[in-house]
Amino acid sequence: MLRHLLILFVAICSLGILSTSSASDPWPAFRGDGSGIAKANLPTQWAAEEGIAWQANIPGYGQSSPVVWDGTVYVTSSEGPFQEDCQVHAFGLANGEKLWTSHIQATTKVENYFRNSRAAPTCCVDKSAVYSFFASGDVTAMSHEGKTQWSVPLIKMFGEVQNERGVASSLAQTDELLFVVIDHHGPSYVLAIEKKSGKVTWKADRGERVPSWSSPVIAKSGNRNIVVVSSADTVDAYDTSTGESLWQLGGLQGNHIPSATVVGDRIFVGSTTMYGGASDEEETAGSNCCIRLTNEDGKAGYQVLWGAERANSYYSTPLAFAGYVYYVNKVGVLFCINQETGKQVFAKRIGNPCWASAIGITRSDGEQLVYFVLKNGYTVILKPGDQYEQVARNQLYDVDEMVEASLAAAQQRKANAVPPEQAAPKTGPEKVFAGLPEKELHEMFSYGDPTVYGVAVGGDRLLVRTGQHLYCVGN
Repeated sequence: MLRHLLILFVAICSLGILSTSSASDPWPAFRGDGSGIAKANLPTQWAAEEGIAWQANIPGYGQSSPVVWDGTVYVTSSEGPFQEDCQVHAFGLANGEKLWTSHIQATTKVENYFRNSRAAPTCCVDKSAVYSFFASGDVTAMSHEGKTQWSVPLIKMFGEVQNERGVASSLAQTDELLFVVIDHHGPSYVLAIEKKSGKVTWKADRGERVPSWSSPVIAKSGNRNIVVVSSADTVDAYDTSTGESLWQLGGLQGNHIPSATVVGDRIFVGSTTMYGGASDEEETAGSNCCIRLTNEDGKAGYQVLWGAERANSYYSTPLAFAGYVYYVNKVGVLFCINQETGKQVFAKRIGNPCWASAIGITRSDGEQLVYFVLKNGYTVILKPGDQYEQVARNQLYDVDEMVEASLAAAQQRKANAVPPEQAAPKTGPEKVFAGLPEKELHEMFSYGDPTVYGVAVGGDRLLVRTGQHLYCVGN
């Protein structure tokens, strides 16, 4: 009897553990809810040969982050010389089994060039559908089984995008609407699409802008949802229901790649030095700023609380978590800023830049940790504090896997190369590099594969996406 009771007790405990690890809040969009913060018991130690729950191949190539809903992971990619084959993939979170792949025929040609955006926008997911967006301008809704419900060709509707690197801004969402930002040398805009029908409910013109690739984010002003767009040297707020422009903060520079992050009534803006744009790191630092949302008598407004003394956020969005704000620059220097004052707490080189945005984790025992998944596959885990306190540094793949991934990416580029006679002439900054060999450009801009582009949290697991692979770290 004692033995049977013991077996029963162990079984119940096991079920409890399984229930805890499989039950999870969704990670429904780029950076989850827009904050990059989650409650989860993520592992702190792993290596290529242990601690990886599963690994899955992603057809084509893509730079978007994964999203998670109800035990399923969704991610996008594209294929073909002109990225004419846009793809949405679904994988089981439990075991990495590919559930389906659905194809969208691109309505606008975009060269499959390694310095162009390749399936860079992250999709959104909710209880009804998966919503994808590609550089071709196609926004599509699919059922959770991969059946297309509607598709909207934005570039065909509103004109060509004059942007040397293509469209990379991810979707944002409310319960009823999707939001898209297109900032480029031509007529720029932000618009809302009704989730049920695919109808464009409003479009707010933004004039001619500097090309940008940052993503919109949803915030709350009083009882009103607003869509915040940090892009092309301004931060703008629009009413999500009507598209009414509520306010604009100008005079910024360098906020063309990092998106804003929202935590409560605070907006944290990321800015970076970049070729052909903001180039002075000291001047750019002040554009890495904190904005407080205000609402007086129902009128939405803002107040700039501080600009950082010294900070730079390259591809990744700043993370505001546990009283600090974290930025990583293009050479892998981490800046830690006091969240209330904007004063620098410390700066530390962590070895590689982050193209994936950092994640702030609160464990079930209350411990808080910050995960920086670096471009080269290492993950640096820190304990928030006034000192740099590293908990762990883990590598995702070994040398053999790196060589294999590099070869696979090179083969993919060769197979999808645009015939020289069909290639469009390079413009803007790209014109300078047009005559250089691809190998030299790869070395110059550190574009070697495998590259980590995005991360997500699914239950007590960390999902990491490279150009052609999806990794799940956890038990």
